Amino acid sequence: MGLMDLVKKAFLGATDEENKKNKARMREIFNDSVPNGDNYKLIYCHMENFTNAVIVEVTKHSNFIVGYKEGEVVVVPVDPDLKGYGKAIIFNRKNESHTKTSMGYCIVSNPEISFQFVPITYEPALNGKGKYSVAITQSSAEVSEFKNFCKKDL
Repeated sequence: MGLMDLVKKAFLGATDEENKKNKARMREIFNDSVPNGDNYKLIYCHMENFTNAVIVEVTKHSNFIVGYKEGEVVVVPVDPDLKGYGKAIIFNRKNESHTKTSMGYCIVSNPEISFQFVPITYEPALNGKGKYSVAITQSSAEVSEFKNFCKKDL
């Protein structure tokens, strides 16, 4: 790993090689979880839940591969190393799902479950943050396209 890779890793959360490898792995996981997975655009999203007790504050980090196409969103929970992943959760009109945006978040919900995502362009690896999220960078255009998709509802 050269000096530029170390700088990219520290400030962008991923080197070019990691970014390419992790995007390919995301596609592989998604296609394994969803029939006709190549019909969906993919974006990586992060979610944090904060619990503030009197003595201690707990933050739970969650990572998701989100596939979307007209009329449907599919969410696949993943670990930050993209080695383990959960069952795909489908949101569409049939199960009364909706998408919207609020204060920079993309919200996907149905009567049973809801996610409030942060689609990120990058996650700096400084101060240990890199261990909680997938090492990946996404363009502002990719993130903007997903946010616009969520704004118009399914």
